[in-house]
Amino acid sequence: MFKLLQKPEFTHVVKVSVPVAGGHDTQTFTARFRAMSVSDAEAHNTLTVEGTNAYLREIFVGWEGVQDDQGEALPFNDATRDRMIDVPFVRMALLETYNAAMMGAKRGN
Repeated sequence: MFKLLQKPEFTHVVKVSVPVAGGHDTQTFTARFRAMSVSDAEAHNTLTVEGTNAYLREIFVGWEGVQDDQGEALPFNDATRDRMIDVPFVRMALLETYNAAMMGAKRGN
């Protein structure tokens, strides 16, 4: 049975390709996303930095497994979320993970 939820949320593992000397290091964390309706998504101009920031602020609503540079758990709040979405390789990983989750797994032949 399908349930039509008012504000559906889900978690997915986000794989972040972090630039390091000579290549990249793949790091992961679990993000909590809020599924945005098509009509709400249309209100965001994701062709601009500010439009994409606003979009990410609405869909990216929590995390697990994020640490600061001392290895301490970093709590999710507006300020730390905004720091995360300001990092280019993190923002790309968030968008890719969210979009893949919303499109679902590709079906085989």
